[in-house]
Amino acid sequence: MEICDIHHHLGSLSGGSLQDGVGWMEEDYSARVAMMDENGVDFVAILAATGYIQADGIKATMRVNDTVAEYRKRDSKRFPVAAGIVEPLHGSASLAELERIKHELHLEGVVWHSRFQGVAVDHQLMRPLLKKVAELGLVPFVHTNGESNLEAAWRLARVANEFPELTFIALDGFWGSAHSQMVLEIAKRTPNIIWDNSGGHRQGFLRRFVEEAGSHKLVLGSTYYSSPPSYLKNRELESILECGMREEDMANVLGLNVKRLFELE
Repeated sequence: MEICDIHHHLGSLSGGSLQDGVGWMEEDYSARVAMMDENGVDFVAILAATGYIQADGIKATMRVNDTVAEYRKRDSKRFPVAAGIVEPLHGSASLAELERIKHELHLEGVVWHSRFQGVAVDHQLMRPLLKKVAELGLVPFVHTNGESNLEAAWRLARVANEFPELTFIALDGFWGSAHSQMVLEIAKRTPNIIWDNSGGHRQGFLRRFVEEAGSHKLVLGSTYYSSPPSYLKNRELESILECGMREEDMANVLGLNVKRLFELE
């Protein structure tokens, strides 16, 4: 059974994916792959990180996306999925950058972390961006951490209903008991959102989610930032392996859902 972790960021929340220092990318790659091997993770999705300095606006965002694309090229087998980033507050300039993400950089998705980007998940500035994402066939990764009203899961449900042609990957939705219960109710009635289990260490809740919403709506995600490394032991993976779900459900959660969505062989 191959194991995929959908939630690996490149860089940190301080500097984003634009890190300082000679050789940082090689050091990051070596540490990341060693950690993956230690935890038995076969491949991951590499996501851009927010927190980068934007003094020159869209040019900074372009550098971030160039960095993500360069990093993925180091090992496309271990990193078969990569997602760039665009800023809603850059307006129409972000539409052109989405085109570049797809056609020049050949990335598979785009990630938003709204509480660090200044607008809510369902803000009007998101609509033209999501429309372009749908046109390009990109996959939207959207953080839904209940600590931020900008990222509340109900906001993602609203835009998911508006864009049924898109399949969203929701990140961080399981942080907090009350918010995760709301996520479960949303998951039951929203077919085009797949949720990662970042923060979801309660094994009983994981079993309940699969039983009530279906294993096709859950993927492994551990919220890994590389500078400095977020962890050595992947607790989200441990929680799935030990929660007692059926083998066929576990296969969906640990890899098959991602393979189907991104058409990976």
